[in-house]
Amino acid sequence: GLFHRASHILIFSDASSNRKILLQKRSAQKDSYPNIYTTSCSGHVDSGETYDIAAVRELFEETGLKVDISQLRYIGKIPPSAQTGNEFTAVYEYFSSQQSPCIVRPEEVASLDWVKERDFQKMIADSPELFTPSFLKVYKFYLSERQK
Repeated sequence: GLFHRASHILIFSDASSNRKILLQKRSAQKDSYPNIYTTSCSGHVDSGETYDIAAVRELFEETGLKVDISQLRYIGKIPPSAQTGNEFTAVYEYFSSQQSPCIVRPEEVASLDWVKERDFQKMIADSPELFTPSFLKVYKFYLSERQK
């Protein structure tokens, strides 16, 4: 319940109107929100790390994608709340057109699923319980900030 920092990366297939978003389903072994979809990639910022370093590290640890921070687009920060689990949350966008993510840590990640963004938005409207509260907050923030 302590305040802490986290980086969340939303991964998309491309920038077209038919783009897909990568959904990460949490492992059944997770103590919170097992088998629930969450942000494409996310993780806590370790002591001595910046949000940027944590984002790059988490991308590799959770999806096998090796990227440089210059390939991520910083969207902004969300202040801590109950919905984010008291995280100061940095949000990034990444387009994965040349690399295919893979599950690196099956004890953490049950699946990585590409879903058309418009279908994902319908899923949120119809069944928000399929998603972690932090993911819903991050995505809502992303939609409000990406055009700025």
